[in-house]
Amino acid sequence: MGNRPWLVLANPEAGKGVSPSLAERTSRLLSNISITNKVVFTKNAEHVVELASAAQSDHWSGVAVLGGDGTASYAASGLIRNSNSLPLAVFPAGNGNDWVKTLRTDSIEKTIRGIGSGRTAVMDTGLCSIESNAASLTDHVFINSAGVGLDAHVLGKSIRFRHKISIGRLGYLAALVSTLVEMPSWEGTLTMNEQNVFTGKYLSITAGVCPFVGGGMMLSPSSVPDDGKLDTAVVRPISRTNLIRSMPMIYRGTLLDNPSVSSWSGNEFRLKATGKLVVELDGELISDIPDNSVVILKSLPASIRAVVGPEY
Repeated sequence: MGNRPWLVLANPEAGKGVSPSLAERTSRLLSNISITNKVVFTKNAEHVVELASAAQSDHWSGVAVLGGDGTASYAASGLIRNSNSLPLAVFPAGNGNDWVKTLRTDSIEKTIRGIGSGRTAVMDTGLCSIESNAASLTDHVFINSAGVGLDAHVLGKSIRFRHKISIGRLGYLAALVSTLVEMPSWEGTLTMNEQNVFTGKYLSITAGVCPFVGGGMMLSPSSVPDDGKLDTAVVRPISRTNLIRSMPMIYRGTLLDNPSVSSWSGNEFRLKATGKLVVELDGELISDIPDNSVVILKSLPASIRAVVGPEY
């Protein structure tokens, strides 16, 4: 993919922590297939966006992320900001690693093969905007999914669990089990392309560019990464027993067969929330949202070029 070197952005906070030895191994694997590269350890999300945004003008051949979905999302945001045509590759080192499941680069070795063979695919992303009378909040790009309700609530809990004890991916499962005891619900009105499609209480709302979330769950299983649309699934409140029985459907990709679930495919969704709201984007929590805000989720068709594996 050209003679210019690749920029590798290593997030030291991803997963259980990206170590210098892992970064060195990844760099060496690239060098072994004659891909020159430079590893830069990132300081924060803004640093990832800044480096990716300048990648084309800095004459990199491509941008690779050694981290999770959140780091990849920030890198994509930087590339999209300056309309960069550079490919984005992900060496999975996060907690969920969901985007790479769609890319079929769910191991460092598969990503290496994808970069070496020059296999890429043009994919959609999404844009989350929040409108509020009380505050003006920044727009956020997401590459995989946006979640409101249960998945955002569980993510927040899992982050708090991980801060207390290092349990990796088990943190999400522990938070999910804990949430089943509470069985919270939320309320709002959802429109698609300016048409009202749902009003009432919901357990979760997921808008997916791709189908996987939360380390392999499929909350929007019909999502396709290159159809120019978001597939949005609403799960209405159900009993604790029914939710537990539905868990296998979430992992099998058959959630839409559940009578408590409705789904729509469209270019833009708007959720007018009632009360408190927390949003999850690619495993990153957007909190401190004023009550009764409006969440706007738009598809950004064909906005990123991603390195894909041989099985894609």
